[in-house]
Amino acid sequence: MKILHLADNLVLGGRERRLLEVIKGLVDRGHEVTLVLFRDAIHYKEVYDLPIEIIVLQKRFKKDFFIYLKLFKICKRIQPDIIHTWGGIPSVMAVPLTHYCKKGFVNGMIANSICKPFTKDWLRARLSFPFSSVIVSNSKVGLKAYNVGSKRGVVVPNGFNFNRLEHDIDADVVKKELGILKKQVNIVGMVASINFRKDYPTFIKATLDILIKRQDVVFVIIGDGKDQPEIENMIPENTKEYFKFLGKRQDVDRFVSVFDVGVLASFAEGISNSIMEYMAFGKPVVASDVDGNRELVEDSKSGYLVPVGNSHLMSSRIISLLDNKDLAAKMGKNGTEIIKEKFSQIGMTNQYLDIYTKLK
Repeated sequence: MKILHLADNLVLGGRERRLLEVIKGLVDRGHEVTLVLFRDAIHYKEVYDLPIEIIVLQKRFKKDFFIYLKLFKICKRIQPDIIHTWGGIPSVMAVPLTHYCKKGFVNGMIANSICKPFTKDWLRARLSFPFSSVIVSNSKVGLKAYNVGSKRGVVVPNGFNFNRLEHDIDADVVKKELGILKKQVNIVGMVASINFRKDYPTFIKATLDILIKRQDVVFVIIGDGKDQPEIENMIPENTKEYFKFLGKRQDVDRFVSVFDVGVLASFAEGISNSIMEYMAFGKPVVASDVDGNRELVEDSKSGYLVPVGNSHLMSSRIISLLDNKDLAAKMGKNGTEIIKEKFSQIGMTNQYLDIYTKLK
């Protein structure tokens, strides 16, 4: 089967990681993949090791209609069986392309859990949904937010590739890189962009509560965003030594592997790649009790869900896991089993192949 994937880019992000893993799964099964990007931004360099064709169609100016002509030529040349889009702009651009090629159109633009009327996402959905064969979201809450019915809406959860666990990671080297020289120090981490969608204020308040009770903890924050200066300003000068802001990283796995607890404080979520990574690496989770997180975390089994904005309960849950290593290990193990059973890369790829086969 030939699949043409259209995406904005391949930067470090949840949707982009999901696209990469789908491509890997398709290639492993002998399918032919062409990836078209509309921006020359590829952070997941491992894509170059895959036997696929990668084409970058970057606009020369804002309304470069020659892009459509180039897309038509690509479609005519490769004759794909399926066109699968990842993002709002690719989905809108795919509308005339799929009409021209007369191929099944898998619209994968939904990757969040909020769609307010008259926003860019709302408009792109209105333009592309009527022409889509199938509309895919990685969470139930995503389909609900975009008001997609069961007739065309399908949930395909994120899939974790357990091959990522096969790489040897030297915990002592990672801790030394973080400036942690004492073995008894606990590491609590949060992997998320630092923007209005994530509830960093609650996380920081929770960390400061913890530091009042104990100082054997280092808090690692992986991600960046325009709100970072404001978040850093919440941290008193005399406690800054306990915080490590690492920015965006391509080697997130190395750091998650040394977490004692993985945290995700947010206001809304689809299926979070960060939480999946925590669970796959056997780390107990403390996360905000929002729809997408409920689809991943089983409260009191693989971690704890806390009400949005409740920093005191968040700090209490984190401390309980740091104090009870056996409980933390049990929750971490349960989390790994949940990912293997419900959120594997193999399962995700099989679901997409089932969709493609029905549309072919």
